[in-house]
Amino acid sequence: MSQIILKKWEQLRKCVIQDRDFLDSRSLLNLLLDWMKEIKEFNDIQIQNLYKLHFSYYENLNIDEIFYENSVVWYSLEEIIQYDIIQANIDSDKWAIENSSNIIYNLLVFKSDRECPCCHDDNLRVLVEINSERLIFECDSCLCAINEDKTKYNLEGKKIIPVAAFLIKAKGINPSPI
Repeated sequence: MSQIILKKWEQLRKCVIQDRDFLDSRSLLNLLLDWMKEIKEFNDIQIQNLYKLHFSYYENLNIDEIFYENSVVWYSLEEIIQYDIIQANIDSDKWAIENSSNIIYNLLVFKSDRECPCCHDDNLRVLVEINSERLIFECDSCLCAINEDKTKYNLEGKKIIPVAAFLIKAKGINPSPI
């Protein structure tokens, strides 16, 4: 695989460094989504396979509906910028794509203040099945998934997406503290 993605990653990194003082969560997300679209244009089978694996998930999402804007968030934007982008040790095209996908996921998928009942080690992300408003809570650490009624939920074979911000607010779910 060529190093073309690494060059694109370096361009993104330089842009983040240059605009660092002016970036908010939404503008960083937009930079990453634009970068993702550039990756889609590469005519390389390995890059296309990585794109499908890590980015095709985001193509049909309504980002404006999902993106949760609030002064309280479950991540440190400064840490994402500093450690996941500026200081990240990106040494392959594959890692550049995986890392950017992870950052997009962390910015988009709401993390609640609800503790995981399985491992008690992390707070739960909030998702929904496609075409549903029934919430699913999933742990990043142990991948335990539960319904709103706190019963275990089997994600196997289900298509889940980030929950819309209006639904999070309507159900009174609070973000996880950093």
